[in-house]
Amino acid sequence: MTDTRVFTLDGGLSTALDAQGLSFDGPMWTGELLLSNPDAVTTAHRSFVDSGADIIITGSYQLSFEGGGRVGWSDDDVERALRNSTAAARLAANDDTLVAASIGPYGAHLNDGSEFRGNYGVSDVVIREYHDRRLDFLLETEPDLLALETMPDLTEVHILLDLLESRSPDMPFWVSFTVSEPGTISGGGTFVDACLLGENYANAMAVGINCSPLAVITPTLASVETDLPFVVYPNAGQTWDSDAMAWVGEPEFATQRHIDEWVNLGARIIGGCCGYGPVDIGGQRSSSG
Repeated sequence: MTDTRVFTLDGGLSTALDAQGLSFDGPMWTGELLLSNPDAVTTAHRSFVDSGADIIITGSYQLSFEGGGRVGWSDDDVERALRNSTAAARLAANDDTLVAASIGPYGAHLNDGSEFRGNYGVSDVVIREYHDRRLDFLLETEPDLLALETMPDLTEVHILLDLLESRSPDMPFWVSFTVSEPGTISGGGTFVDACLLGENYANAMAVGINCSPLAVITPTLASVETDLPFVVYPNAGQTWDSDAMAWVGEPEFATQRHIDEWVNLGARIIGGCCGYGPVDIGGQRSSSG
């Protein structure tokens, strides 16, 4: 990654799928479409590529063997969905588009908003087993990089990075955290410690923030000094209601001022998370140059 180029990341896959009029309100979220309608996922990815995204994130965030088992999926179903997640993105990509395989946190499969809280109340062994097999299958799909995203907990990230180091030490990755208040990740650790953790791994491309409100991003980035670039992809300013399984509140999107602040602080990958559609990403690409 160059020192000055700003890469445009895609937006919310669920937002682009919703624009197609598709339903995916079950526990597997958009992952269910990777079994039932992978072509629609490719179409959603393509809408971001056409809007100027340099990097697209696969729909594997919600996929896990544990989560699949809860809804009656076989292990073969989960494996097929994981393979389809990278394949769907590849079909949408241009020659110079990077495909980032999404790895969500343990809390994602609990379907109770735990990725915004952390502190799951389970052992490190349980978390390691949760990520172990899924990581192997995602690596077999040969993405360009991994996006460890919406992470609330430093311990979980440490477990994941140690697994990655043992499986594929040359695989580039970024880690992005949910942030509850400036400088503090959702599980209670500091963003300073998050950056220090990322710096321990040679193939870390970036460290940053995703699926978090705009107000916390600039002060959080400003709270640290790191040699790693930042990756930033906020949500659209709404709050997740885990009972209703929906985002609530008025949306708020990044402006030119926000993007300028992030770039000046060292952000080199900028996109959007939940609520950001292709038009929003196209506007951000123009804003970030």
